[in-house]
Amino acid sequence: MTLSPDASSPAPLVSHPVGKLGGSARVPGDKSISHRALMLASQALGVTEISGLLEGEDVLATAGALRALGVELRKRRDGVWEVEGRGVGGLHAPASVLDMGNAGTAARLMMGLLAPYPFLSIFTGDASLCARPMGRVMTPLAEFGATFMARDDRFLPLAMQGTDEPLPVTYRLPVASAQVKSAVLLAGLNTPGITTVIEAEPTRDHTERMLAWYGFDITCEQKDGVNHIAVRGQKDVAFAKRLLGVPADPSSAAFPMVAALLLEGSEIVLEQVCINPLRTGLFQTLKEMGASIEYLGEREEAGEPVADIRVRAGHLRGIDVPAERAPSMIDEYPVLAVAAAFAEGNTVMRGLGELRVKESDRLQAIIDGLAACGVNTSVTGDDLTVHGTGGLVEGGGRIEARHDHRIAMSFLVLGMAAQHAVTIDDARAIATSFPGFSGLMNALGGRIEDAPLTSALRLPMRVIAIDGPAASGKGTLAQRLARYFGFHYLDTGSLYRAVGLRLLETGQAAENKNAAISAAKNLRDQDLQDSRLRNEKVGRMASIVSAYPEVRSALLDYQRAFAARPEGAVLDGRDIGTVVCPDAAIKLFLTATLEARAARRHHELQEQGIEVVYDSILRELRERDARDSGRSAAPLVPAPDALLLDTTDMDADTVFHKVVALVGQRIDGQLLVSIGE
Repeated sequence: MTLSPDASSPAPLVSHPVGKLGGSARVPGDKSISHRALMLASQALGVTEISGLLEGEDVLATAGALRALGVELRKRRDGVWEVEGRGVGGLHAPASVLDMGNAGTAARLMMGLLAPYPFLSIFTGDASLCARPMGRVMTPLAEFGATFMARDDRFLPLAMQGTDEPLPVTYRLPVASAQVKSAVLLAGLNTPGITTVIEAEPTRDHTERMLAWYGFDITCEQKDGVNHIAVRGQKDVAFAKRLLGVPADPSSAAFPMVAALLLEGSEIVLEQVCINPLRTGLFQTLKEMGASIEYLGEREEAGEPVADIRVRAGHLRGIDVPAERAPSMIDEYPVLAVAAAFAEGNTVMRGLGELRVKESDRLQAIIDGLAACGVNTSVTGDDLTVHGTGGLVEGGGRIEARHDHRIAMSFLVLGMAAQHAVTIDDARAIATSFPGFSGLMNALGGRIEDAPLTSALRLPMRVIAIDGPAASGKGTLAQRLARYFGFHYLDTGSLYRAVGLRLLETGQAAENKNAAISAAKNLRDQDLQDSRLRNEKVGRMASIVSAYPEVRSALLDYQRAFAARPEGAVLDGRDIGTVVCPDAAIKLFLTATLEARAARRHHELQEQGIEVVYDSILRELRERDARDSGRSAAPLVPAPDALLLDTTDMDADTVFHKVVALVGQRIDGQLLVSIGE
């Protein structure tokens, strides 16, 4: 079945306004350093004892992948992790797929580590990770000799065939990326000769620092104003027992730090935080905004500068944040935007294009979240302006976290200082980087609590049915509504696409009714996860087989059982409100002009790297409309009580907010205000 990425129940949280914060705390270990500590420990002969390791889901994905590659890792009772290094070139082929969960850093660095090994590695992850492009790391690794087969040529699931004759490379980073730099350097470890990375703009240097700390042969120097980082490959370090302490994550420290700055009278101390200058762009920015941030007891641990940080509340003012600062604070822009919302005047954050390809489209998530809490923003290109309120943020919004841990935590911080409580639709993603977040914040004086799954929705029947022609926007809307309300989501069109794909795989024609019926009766859950379902040829097959009454009957029970889930469900298709769920509490029928829908589909396919002619899409949609509207079995028509919404001149956000407003006005099944009034 096609659910929102994790099929288990959402975990909404509500953050209430509170008074001042006080006390001291140690946030979890740095995620970037934790990934590298495990990977490089596997390459250094001897046992490395790692304390302070972040035990979030992302880092545990790295640990799991290393185990699959033959590395022995264990956690002692005192919390210290022991890693038995296998040495350079000592990993073996994994027996199964490497599931990297939500960890983009782990996936890209692990690809680099394995590129010079002569075996096949298959990488996958959750829905968020599978939506993030991998092309920028595949390109340099191909120069070593690795070959790839990826979904749409750049997305997970991805198969990488390593090489038994890796060639050293000199690679100039086309864009500032610590992940790409690190992947190349890790590939260089098991490649003969010298591998060099050239970066015009400095990026996080945790990999270089840790390579040097372990004793690998690495040099870092500036030539002609740019950095040259070189590693000599296939050289083991001396066998040794090592003790490595992972400092606290400055990206995680940002959340209690901003909360303390915003709440009058607060004073907290955050212990043992990494203050690597390539990671402290947020600290510098907050100081420029007037924040009181003080380093105590500066020292060095495992090659990284560390300090305790004292934070006192103060009045913030808006500033202009230069684009060149982005690499040192790319993960902190969501919480900076929260701080900017409370500042006096406008804060302009420049060069945020990278935020569009993080765990979510973070730039859009920031804009939507602030809007839900009464804060105005504006965007010009990749520059975001937050219009500060001078400390009076209304709050009260229900935020769509989009399975992004930093969006979830940022808006929980906003709720602590706003006038009204803020609810996050699903906080499960927080565990990827900050397990125990709510407990730590509450210990300092916060009040973050579990929220009812459907606190924003008061409906006697928890079903939202969305119908409409192809490319009218119903799928995008349905998924967002499911995330927002904590409902399960089923793309019913994928059922018919799965039938069509099964026919294509077995060489059957769509006109073979008996084969279509058999395929419908024998669908498996995993059939609905196949990336080929969006293929246009599969779509044409789906439109044909969906006209067979016997096929629709075979799938009807499945759909109705899905809709009956007590947690609530959102279904979209072409007969949800008329046949599948005629008693749904909310019925919507989305439409748009043929030309607008063709333009959307054309843009969508281009974004996926699929070259297709607009006129062919226009013709295909016209033919599909005719088939869907003229079929005898459940033709495409609005339910009599469905609300019609023409999305021709609307973007996805406008449609979403209109529908959310509508649903919030339905009480005991009675419609009080209709769309458009």
